[in-house]
Amino acid sequence: MLPKKLVVLLAVAVLACGKRGDPYPPVPVIPKATTDLLVAQRGTKVLLSWSYPSLTTAGKSMTGIKRIVVWRSVEELPVATSAPPSPIEQPVQLFAKVPPLGPNQFLKLRTKVDSIESANLKAATTGARLTYEDAPPLHAADGRPVRITYSVVTQGPVVSGDLSNLPAIVPLDVPVAPTALAATAKKEGVVLTWTAPETSIGGAKNPPVAGYNVYRFPHGQPADEFATPANPSPIAATSYTDQPPYGAHDYFVTAVAAPGTPRIESDPSAIAGATFKDLVPPAPPAGLTALVETGAVRLVWDPVDAPDLAGYKIYRTEGTGIEQLRPAGTIPLNPVQLLTATNYRDTGVNPGISYYYEVVSVDKSGNESARSKTDWVLVPKTP
Repeated sequence: MLPKKLVVLLAVAVLACGKRGDPYPPVPVIPKATTDLLVAQRGTKVLLSWSYPSLTTAGKSMTGIKRIVVWRSVEELPVATSAPPSPIEQPVQLFAKVPPLGPNQFLKLRTKVDSIESANLKAATTGARLTYEDAPPLHAADGRPVRITYSVVTQGPVVSGDLSNLPAIVPLDVPVAPTALAATAKKEGVVLTWTAPETSIGGAKNPPVAGYNVYRFPHGQPADEFATPANPSPIAATSYTDQPPYGAHDYFVTAVAAPGTPRIESDPSAIAGATFKDLVPPAPPAGLTALVETGAVRLVWDPVDAPDLAGYKIYRTEGTGIEQLRPAGTIPLNPVQLLTATNYRDTGVNPGISYYYEVVSVDKSGNESARSKTDWVLVPKTP
């Protein structure tokens, strides 16, 4: 008879040799489909923008993107609904009668435009978004309008995500870019002026313009193609006054071919830059009084209430003449450093000479107020 301890060990060994269950297959990493793909026309190009893929369908962080594929489908306007392309918005209105493509139709009609490989994703990224520039046909071979529908698909290490949303655009014969853009900083803001385009990209004279968009971006930095215009709505005139934050800014202007979304615009104008700063001077000092002392003249005035006040400049003008005093020359009394106090003692006067004084308030942007002036002051001769 086997010892009790040995029996227990044998039983455990038998149970441990039981067959294990099949291992679970690894959960595939499936990129979450893009839902915010945007399109816009700029001149002869169609621009695409969408958020950088960051999540899987399981809600986890997306890593190992292999590539992103750009797809498009081009539909020609049916002949029965065609009409002469005037005004310029008419192709958009005509396609409004044609139902948009659904996912199943798009899958049947799509053609591959390009793919952005993983090594090129960084170069295609602006901020948190990816951008792509397409050069599709803007009309059919016989001149009929076309509607272009786009989608992007993210490919993971093994599995591809679903189609993105399907934005569509009806390209138009947009105006050429506005010219002669000028930007001038003034007190009220940066004043922009430009010249209206005279032809379209197709060569048509005097193309319809629904307005203009002004785009502002930091000086020396690339522009965001999908940035919000500085103007809240298209501008009818060929001038606009922007009120940006203080600093250096660059601008370009586009001619809008049709209002609404997606944006259908000309190419950007040439860039113009301006540095906007505070150009409004502080108030002049009030209550300026000159007090004659022995061998000196003391000036006192009320402080100027300005949040960006830097200080004061003092000027002295010497007089000449006997019956009538005339200015003989003006000199600054503190040419190097601004005075921050509201009084000043001038000890450089000569007895028997008349002077008048001027005080100017200066802000931190270097703007100077109007000059506050005293009457003539005679420095008496000492006995």
